Amino acid sequence: MKSLRFLAAEAFSYSGASALEHLSCVSFNLYPQLFKACYLHERAQLLQGLVRTWPLPELNLQKLLGKTSDCQVDLTTRTCRLCLEAISTGLKDYVLSPPTTYAKNLHVVDLTGLKDVEHQTCPCRSTLGRWARTRVFAQMCYEIMVAIQASDVSHSAFETSVDVRLNGFVTGRNYDLVAQAFLMLRFCPLKLRFAGFRADSLPLKQLFYVLRLAEPESIQKLEVVHNVPLEATHLEVLLSRVDFSKLQSLTLPAGALDIRRLGQDEENLLEIIGNLLAQLTNLNELCVSFSKLTSHLRRLLSPLLTPLRSIELANCSLSRVDMTYMSNSLHSEELERLDLSGHDIFGTFPTCFHKLLSRCSASLTVLVIEECQIEDEHLGAFMNALHCCQALEELKLLGNPLTSPGLCQLFSMLMASFPKLRYIEVPVPRDCYPDDITYPLEDSVLLQYDNEKFQEVRGQLMEMLETAGREDVEICSPVMGAYDPDINETCNELSVSMLTSFNTVIGNFIGKISDVDARRCQAQKEN
Repeated sequence: MKSLRFLAAEAFSYSGASALEHLSCVSFNLYPQLFKACYLHERAQLLQGLVRTWPLPELNLQKLLGKTSDCQVDLTTRTCRLCLEAISTGLKDYVLSPPTTYAKNLHVVDLTGLKDVEHQTCPCRSTLGRWARTRVFAQMCYEIMVAIQASDVSHSAFETSVDVRLNGFVTGRNYDLVAQAFLMLRFCPLKLRFAGFRADSLPLKQLFYVLRLAEPESIQKLEVVHNVPLEATHLEVLLSRVDFSKLQSLTLPAGALDIRRLGQDEENLLEIIGNLLAQLTNLNELCVSFSKLTSHLRRLLSPLLTPLRSIELANCSLSRVDMTYMSNSLHSEELERLDLSGHDIFGTFPTCFHKLLSRCSASLTVLVIEECQIEDEHLGAFMNALHCCQALEELKLLGNPLTSPGLCQLFSMLMASFPKLRYIEVPVPRDCYPDDITYPLEDSVLLQYDNEKFQEVRGQLMEMLETAGREDVEICSPVMGAYDPDINETCNELSVSMLTSFNTVIGNFIGKISDVDARRCQAQKEN
């Protein structure tokens, strides 16, 4: 439902060139409605004009594009390239132009509310993802400084200071531009501020440098992922020398805390890192997936005095000792998200798993247990452990060897309870694959299933939802993994970086073989 005020804003946005001419006549309190109407209908030129003359102290996309009393449509998932580039150009005009109808009052532009999704609903169908937004606004900072130095600009430009808050994404391709924007922070009227910082395909030297420039004391979420060679020794240096006083969420690349890489003189390194993490008093989310931590989880987590609300321990080779600690720790009482993928739960620590779920039952909303060797025979024990988690909203079970009857049994039990459950990721049933396949499934066989039979099973599950009156529950089976907008946006660069790393390893290996062969030949000649 749209209010009359919003309908009027839509009509104004469609009034053509006259809308820009009469923008000076629009009352300041109507700017938010007009902004959303322009964004909804991709009126880029008028949107740029609105930002250029913005009269309010804040331009927050979450508040402007989210559900409002005037328009219930949520546009925060529309990362429309046309509109976002119009906003960035409007900001440049705002800084460089003299004030018109209203005095310059804008201090904060907040882009952190934007959400990148797989299916774009804007008419132009062209997105500006997180990496591209980082590049565009870093480029805008540079262009403003060039314009200020090259021409006579309004005196108000030197008195303007606007913080642009966004979740930044830095890779090798946009590193120079982002570092340059941060170096100009003191002098540029448009100031880049990262609330979230994601780094991929960066050498450690560049990562440390750009983090120091980015005012790390204001970063709330840090993601160091994939092709960044960060290991435990580097993490100790980073946490001990850089102030992350507001950090709430930390994600580390695969193998960053792998105990197999630690030397004999580094036995206490995990404990040292744990003590450094304990100093981050706002930290409540930690992802250390794909780091081998067998029997060492206590060393890492026990120093923390603030309980974690989200912990991802996928493929960490946890032992019963680790799960015994976890199920009795302070973290177990307030967990909202738990990822234990890649562990044989019912073969290794069934009792500890049951206890852990009972301890976090009041708070747990997301449970991820992919490739955990859960079979039909485990369903009774699984549902017995899960039954107390009535706050559960998401359940992800991909890669488990459940059969079609097993999935139907599971759904029957899920639909009988769990009133808040809204999203389930189910595996392709085992009986849809050839008889000779083994779990965990290799990538080469993931798609070799009987699709006709799978669709028949899926139809049965959907019918069960409808019968139970639970049509609001979404079920899916992303066989090749769930959509990741950041990986999707930078997959080409990631592939090139991985290929370069592979070539480097192969080159070093061949070089060593050549050296050994040369020494052997030299020894033979001497003999």
